[in-house]
Amino acid sequence: MGTQCENAADGRCEDAARGHRESERWHDVERMANPERSLFEAPNPALEGVHRGSPLSLVTGAVSGLGVALGVSLVAIVRVIGGNVVEELPGIVAGAVLLIAASVVGAVVTWRTRTWELTDAGIMLCSGLVNARRLQVPYEHIHTVNMSSSLMERVLGIMTLDLDTGAADTEGQVTSIKGLQAGVAEALREELFRRKAAALAGQDFAPAAEGMFARQATGDSPVDPAPACDASDKAPDACVTLAPARLVLAALTETRVIAQAAGFLILIVQGINFLQESRLVNLSEAAGDIAALPIALLVAVAGLLLALSLIIGFAISFAISLIGFAGYRAERRGGRITVERGLLGRTSHAVASERIQALRIRQGLVRQLLGYAEVRASVVGSIGSSDESSTAGGMVLHPFIHLSELDAFLEAIVPEFAGAPHTSDLARLPRAAARRLALRTSAKIALLVAVLAGSCGLAGGALPPGESWATLRQALVVLLGAVGVAIALRMVVGAVLRYRDSRIGHDRTRLVMVVGGIKRWTEVVPRSRLQHVTASESPFQRRVRVATCVARTAALGDLVLRDVSVDDAEEILTWSSPHRRASDAS
Repeated sequence: MGTQCENAADGRCEDAARGHRESERWHDVERMANPERSLFEAPNPALEGVHRGSPLSLVTGAVSGLGVALGVSLVAIVRVIGGNVVEELPGIVAGAVLLIAASVVGAVVTWRTRTWELTDAGIMLCSGLVNARRLQVPYEHIHTVNMSSSLMERVLGIMTLDLDTGAADTEGQVTSIKGLQAGVAEALREELFRRKAAALAGQDFAPAAEGMFARQATGDSPVDPAPACDASDKAPDACVTLAPARLVLAALTETRVIAQAAGFLILIVQGINFLQESRLVNLSEAAGDIAALPIALLVAVAGLLLALSLIIGFAISFAISLIGFAGYRAERRGGRITVERGLLGRTSHAVASERIQALRIRQGLVRQLLGYAEVRASVVGSIGSSDESSTAGGMVLHPFIHLSELDAFLEAIVPEFAGAPHTSDLARLPRAAARRLALRTSAKIALLVAVLAGSCGLAGGALPPGESWATLRQALVVLLGAVGVAIALRMVVGAVLRYRDSRIGHDRTRLVMVVGGIKRWTEVVPRSRLQHVTASESPFQRRVRVATCVARTAALGDLVLRDVSVDDAEEILTWSSPHRRASDAS
């Protein structure tokens, strides 16, 4: 190290040392935010026998009941602050107290009746007071084991562990183990995977090796965000983290401005309605004063409110993305992949690599221009978390990676998917697909124009006659026209990108399908994971010799690419079916 620094003339060693110090500081912050053990928890937790959640989980139940009671009492509280006399205040307070008491009692009953136990056949989960239920999950049937914790749970150091057997949608919450102390949760997950490996190998469950929890003492935590893996026996085979600068850029390019702005406007409407119901504002009296204002002023206020909602929507979406992926870390230990992330609420998803059915590489328009993408793994069964960014469309393996680094990342985390054919080696859509896309886009634009024209006519007819309302009519026409132009432009750009970027092809073992557009999807599916591949032709497609290619997996459902040439579709069908290739050869 010293020799390298003496010979370096360009300051690269100083930059590396500075980066190492920043990584250490980031490592210390993450270690404080993600405790290895909960409050009052001793090291090396015992897993034998019957267990239930930590009594600290009762605190979260009481806090949730307090939040519900506060929401119920909010109207009365606002009216009291406003100086109004509330005759029904005693009844509201009594109802709030009952809600808090019911939440506490429910939390205690749930805590007492939910237990878990490691047996020779599997993990036994018991729940229910009136209708007692016992569920035994064989170790070899456990596909994924995921841990999550809310902000309050992180403060107390407790976690929820979700078991996914591929039938979690029907098992519901029975396969969730709530209120586990942080050390117990991590130790239980390690033991479940150890017993699963032994069960699949036909071996007996030997006692856990002494010192299996040494990672807690050495600081090799499952939420350790250090860029380099610890050089110890417990170090993973590969690990990947996200630098703070890239985390910010990822949040900036993953914003859902329109959805958050719409939510903000709905919140304003609900707030006005709440003030009306609490008798702090009389909208019927204010309506006359508002109607007397100049139309130009009303239009300006509406435009300002729209701009403000977009700005706030962007800020909210940026904050959600930033908080959701802070502390990201992906690692591979043998055949198991673990992805952890989250600043306020922490989630940890662990999945056996053989359960990954396909890889999805997603790029929005901004990320296409920058050359970055999000990588998701489609896993059989439910992930077990309600977090949208982890379950919708699969499990996020990397939230923001440059395409030039993608193959190295796949080689480290999911080697089976590394080295897939490059986009330039795949077959493009034929020219007939461009003509069909242009025809469909023109029809959609014509329908859009008709809808907007009808909306303008209906809105203009609903407004009172008179010169004072003419400005509002004109502003409405301009607004709808601008919206129509924006939507039509998006349709045209999407059609151009779909034709330019859509491709299909394969190598010896994997199918690659690229669906272009404003959002570009690249699907990589091993042939062993394909349930079937079909090619269909409508009468119009048959005339120009194109077909719709559909590939199905157990996790993703249907992967569809329209207007592939008939020859390319036939080649994919032949490749996907070994029996068909054999019959053709004979």
